[in-house]
Amino acid sequence: MIKISIIHTNKKNQLVLNTKNFESFLQRIAKDDARGTITNFRNSKEVLDYGYESYRGMANWRHVYPSAEYGKEANDCLKLKTVNGILLLTFDDIFEAEDMAALKRSASLMPSTFAVIEGADGTSAHVLVRYTDIDGEIPQNEEDAEELHRMAAKQIVPLYQTLIKEELQPTSHSLKDNFLMTLDAHPYYNAQAIPMKIDHHVRKQEMIKGGVKEVKKFPTPDLVGWETDDGEIEKSKVGVQPTTADNIMNMMVFLRDRYDFRYNVLMKYTEYKTKGSWHDFAPVDPRVQKRMTLDVQLADIRVSIKDVRNFLESDYIANYDPIDEYLFQCEGKWDGKDHIRALARTVPTANPHWADWFYIWYLGMVDQWRGINHRLYGNSVAPLLISKQGFNKSTFCRRLIPQELQWGYTDNLVLSEKRQVYQAMAQTLLINLDEFNQISPQVQQGFLKNLIQLPNVKMKRPYGGHVEEFPRLASFIATSNMDDILTDPSGNRRFIGVELTGPIDVSVKLNYVQLFAQAMAAIRAGEKTYFDSVETALLMQSNRQFEVVPPIEQYFQMCFDLVEDESQGKYMSAAEIFDYLKKRIGSSLKIDSLMSFGRKLANIDGIKVKRFATGKRYLVAEKETQKS
Repeated sequence: MIKISIIHTNKKNQLVLNTKNFESFLQRIAKDDARGTITNFRNSKEVLDYGYESYRGMANWRHVYPSAEYGKEANDCLKLKTVNGILLLTFDDIFEAEDMAALKRSASLMPSTFAVIEGADGTSAHVLVRYTDIDGEIPQNEEDAEELHRMAAKQIVPLYQTLIKEELQPTSHSLKDNFLMTLDAHPYYNAQAIPMKIDHHVRKQEMIKGGVKEVKKFPTPDLVGWETDDGEIEKSKVGVQPTTADNIMNMMVFLRDRYDFRYNVLMKYTEYKTKGSWHDFAPVDPRVQKRMTLDVQLADIRVSIKDVRNFLESDYIANYDPIDEYLFQCEGKWDGKDHIRALARTVPTANPHWADWFYIWYLGMVDQWRGINHRLYGNSVAPLLISKQGFNKSTFCRRLIPQELQWGYTDNLVLSEKRQVYQAMAQTLLINLDEFNQISPQVQQGFLKNLIQLPNVKMKRPYGGHVEEFPRLASFIATSNMDDILTDPSGNRRFIGVELTGPIDVSVKLNYVQLFAQAMAAIRAGEKTYFDSVETALLMQSNRQFEVVPPIEQYFQMCFDLVEDESQGKYMSAAEIFDYLKKRIGSSLKIDSLMSFGRKLANIDGIKVKRFATGKRYLVAEKETQKS
C-alpha cells in the first residue's frame, strides 16, 4: 500500500510530518475542513497582490509529498524511508470545470496514471504517474532513486504533454516535489495503475530536420511587428522592409518567447532556460549565443550576432542574486533551536570555546554574504581544523554550503594567483585553505594576513578600463594535518585553531534552512558577527600551541629569562642579544636580518621593551645555567 507524507511548518517554525496511505488521503480531500480553508483560498486568490505566498496562513499550509514516504530526524531534516515510484506533473491555467473534467478523462487513458487531483487553487491539476525501472523494481537508495526519477520525467513528460493540452508547470523533478493540501470530491484514482518501465539508458534526442533545428518563423518582411499579450501579431508595416529598430524588437521578443533570462549579479553573466523546460538555468556561453543568433536569423529576423549579444548583455535582462534569493527563502523560519552550535559539536575537540567561536564565525560568514558595500571590516577569522588524515575535515568544510550554492565553495585556490584570489573573494562564498601547512611563512605573514581582513575587493574586470570596488562575499576556513603551522605570532588571531580528538561526524543530514534561518534571525537581532578584544585574547592564547617556534627564539628562551624589574636584568638591543647568542651557539645560528630578529623579539609574549636614543632595547636576564 502506497504511503505519502504530509508536511507543514507550525507557528513555532517546527516541522510537522504525518504519513497517510493514499486511500485515506483521498478521503481527507473529499471535503474541506471546518474553517473552509481551501474554499476561502480559492475565493481569495484572484485579489492577491503578490501571488499565493502572500496569502495568510500559506507559511503553515500542508504540503503533500506523493513520490516518497519520509521520516523526520532530530534536526527536522527529512529522511527518506520508502520510494513510491510516482512522478508528479502539475498542469496550470484550467479555468473551466469542463476543462478539468476533460483533463482527468485524457489522463485516465494512460494505464500508468495513478491519480488526478484538482489543485488547491482550483485552476491546476496534479497528475500522479507510476513508474519502475526496466526490471520492475524501485531503488530505495536515495541517489539511485533520484536518478531514476529524473529519467522517468524525461520519458513520461513528453507523452503526457502530447495527451494533455494544458500548460505544464516546469520543474526540475525531484523526489521532494510536492503540492498544496487541496480539495477534490471527485479525483481520478486507479489503484491498479501499471507502472511505466523506465530504461536508464534512454536519452531524449532533440528532433533535427535536415540537420538543422526546426524553428518557427516570426514576422516576415511583409508583416513586421511583435506579439501582443493575446498572442496576435500587431502590424507596424505592411509590404515594407523592416527597419533596424523593427528587427531588433522582433529579435528580443523572439528570444523572450522561447527563453527565460536573468543576469547573475554575482557571477557577472547572463543565464537562460528554455521555457517549459525542467532543466535549471545555465550560462549563455559563446556557443549558446551563436545558436540563438542562428535561430533568430532562420526566423528571417535580420540582425547580427552583435545585436543579439548587445541584448543579452544589456540591462534589459533582469538582475538575479542567488544569495539574496536563498537567504530570503530561509528568513523567518527559525524554530528556536540552536542548530549552529549543534553543527559545531559534530567536530570532536577538547577546546571548550569551540562551539561559541564557531557560532560567531558562522554569523560572520552569513553576514558577509549579504554583500553590503562600504564595510569597515570583513569576516577576519577562519576556523583551522587540525588532525591526522581521514578525520573528514574537508568533507565538513564542503557540507557547510548547501547543494544549491555549491558553486560558491572552492578548495583549490592558488594564493600566488592574486587576480584569481580577488575574483574568488567577490564571487565565492567559502574558501577552504586545504593543507594549510603547505602555505609558506612569507605568504602567511604577508598576503594572507591582509587578505582575510579585507572588507571589500578592488580589481579590474577582464578587458576593463579601470579598477572597481566589489563587496567581499567569501569567508575562509582551513585544514591541516600538522599542528605547528602558525608562523606569524601577531597574525594568529586570524584563526580558530582546534585540534580534533576524533573523526568529524558527517552522517547527520544538515537542515540548511534552519541553519541559515537561525543566522539571519541572530543578525537581525543585532548579535555580534565579530570577535571582541576578550575573545581575540582567548583565541591568541589558545593558538600558541599551534605556533611554529623558530630556532632563534628557542635559543633565546634557552639563554634568557624575561623579567619585570630592571634590577633583575638589563636592557639589551637586538644586536647585543644576537651577538650573545652567537657566542654561545656558534656560527650555525643565522637570521635574515637584525630588523626581522628585532620584530621577533617584540612579538615574544611578556617581554618588556623600552626606547632609548640608540633604539629599542629589551629587558632580559641571563639564565643562571648560562653564566660562566
